[in-house]
Amino acid sequence: MSFKVLIIILLTLLVAIVSIQNTAIVDLKFFIWTLSISRILLILISFVLGLLVGLLLGVSRKNTSSTLSSSDQRDGFAK
Repeated sequence: MSFKVLIIILLTLLVAIVSIQNTAIVDLKFFIWTLSISRILLILISFVLGLLVGLLLGVSRKNTSSTLSSSDQRDGFAK
């Protein structure tokens, strides 16, 4: 078995264990709304939202730095 396959199997087992241990229903309150949702679903939604925000900030920062680099080169400040 390759190292990559072993890591994928271990991560899958960890996700399965966390999912089994967090099946309780919790109440999510946001301003005037209340939503009953599985705890693991809430954890996964939070993770995905955090991942998307991180990716968007990373892409934004990357675009900003490449724009600054090209403007610096035009102004004669090449590195």
